[in-house]
Amino acid sequence: MKPGTWTSILGLYLFGVCGGATVSKLIPLAGDLEAKFGLTGASFGWLVALVALPAATFAIPSGIVVDRWGSKRVLLAAGIAGVLANALYVVAESMTIIYFARVLEGLAIVHVYTAGPAMLMATTQGDRRTRAMTLWSTYAPVGTAIGLGVGGLFAESQGWKQGFTVHASLFALATILGLFQPSIVTSGKVARSLADRIAELFSAFGRPQLAALGIAFLMAISMGVGVNMTLPLYVSQVHAMATGDASAMVASVTFTMVLGAALAGLALPKLRRPQSLFPFIALAGLGTGALCFVPSLSVEARYATMIAWFAVSGASLATITASLPMAADPSRPGSAAALFNLAGALAALLNPPLWLGILGTGGWLPFIGLLAGGWTIALVAFLLIPQLAGRDQPTAFGAA
Repeated sequence: MKPGTWTSILGLYLFGVCGGATVSKLIPLAGDLEAKFGLTGASFGWLVALVALPAATFAIPSGIVVDRWGSKRVLLAAGIAGVLANALYVVAESMTIIYFARVLEGLAIVHVYTAGPAMLMATTQGDRRTRAMTLWSTYAPVGTAIGLGVGGLFAESQGWKQGFTVHASLFALATILGLFQPSIVTSGKVARSLADRIAELFSAFGRPQLAALGIAFLMAISMGVGVNMTLPLYVSQVHAMATGDASAMVASVTFTMVLGAALAGLALPKLRRPQSLFPFIALAGLGTGALCFVPSLSVEARYATMIAWFAVSGASLATITASLPMAADPSRPGSAAALFNLAGALAALLNPPLWLGILGTGGWLPFIGLLAGGWTIALVAFLLIPQLAGRDQPTAFGAA
């Protein structure tokens, strides 16, 4: 594959989709895990979130790994780890193996989420870079839909573990295609010590506009993770549906995030600044997200509100992700991607127990409070980026 071609971009995108499916694939299997291992309530929420523990721990070091070894080799190693983790799920007869597999695939996707955008930023330019980063921003909804769909297809049946086989096959395909990806060196310096690399990484994070963009991304992805993880079980409760059917219902509309991201991708090159678009996205996100949790809605109305929510969520993530090359240090794409990786990992670690815990109380108004707070913080942080970009002084985070 030649650098920056759509063949290369789509091959990288498949790695991201596999990562997105990793997070959501267990949601439809709540009943099966309870029947097999007695896992219920908050314990299930923590199992879902466990995949993000290694991601949160190694998000920053993953930037060092990518800058040292290159995106291609890191992606290949991550793909192999993803296949092995799914194989462990298939043969697991104890929760110990399940937990180990969850941690292993967490280690895999943390490097995917750093190496993927790092290679995209290193191999694309101009409008193609904007469109490539916009496409990358949709890996989460597409992966989430695939995870929910595959898990729901086999949920509450004798073959409930077959979804892991499908996921392993997707990781294997991504890895095979990854063999043909170009080898890109992201930094000309190859003889630095580990201490120098860590200092360099935190120096990249000292860019105030990048820190603000990371906060906006953290809030946007937190709301996406929270809503997307909660809706299948919430819909199952309020409409008295089987978990598999509710997961399929949510998965069927998750792809509208791609439409929202595509529309944002078409609009962004025509705008002087993405900040002019984001206030409308934030307002629409709060409204549509809140409606998703109104218990009195009919099934048809719930479909419509979920379609709107996912489209707006896709537009928000696309707008933020497409802004990453403008905020990042061009010589350190792995470092910038690692900051987004850390934000995504924290969101995936903290939000499932929080949102699923609220779901367990039977209330829905706290969801509205989370959405209001998240969109407000995301909007303020994103609007501050142009002002922060004009400053030469690093933030407190990067100063030392």
